[in-house]
Amino acid sequence: MIQLASVNDISKITPILKILRKNRTEKELIELLKISFEEGYKLAFIGNNEVVFSAIGFRIQTFLHSGKTLYIDDLITLEEHKKKGYAKLLLDYVKKIAIETNCETISLDSGISRKDAHRLYLNEGLFIDSFHFASKVSI
Repeated sequence: MIQLASVNDISKITPILKILRKNRTEKELIELLKISFEEGYKLAFIGNNEVVFSAIGFRIQTFLHSGKTLYIDDLITLEEHKKKGYAKLLLDYVKKIAIETNCETISLDSGISRKDAHRLYLNEGLFIDSFHFASKVSI
């Protein structure tokens, strides 16, 4: 049921990621996905041969503040596939990977308006432990 995407699946996974990344064009997402895959980004998904219903993008990194961490970049489910348990299945999937790879923590950032997502994260044992600050870099 859960599949791990490769670079060959980019055209299939881009539409669902575009829902989360409205600030990116499809072309930008395709290029960023190629680079991200090279840098260790992984994306697991639930879907069929044509459509991704739900997806979770993640990477394992080591931070001074949290040690070896499975960081979730993306977690999204198509509106018509919500309330089917897909997001929980994907979270359980990455929790298992975190255990198998000896991670100390699982973490993610979430947009402040994503209330349903926050409810899921809290119900799944994640907690709010910091604010994330960001700034555009002028070139």
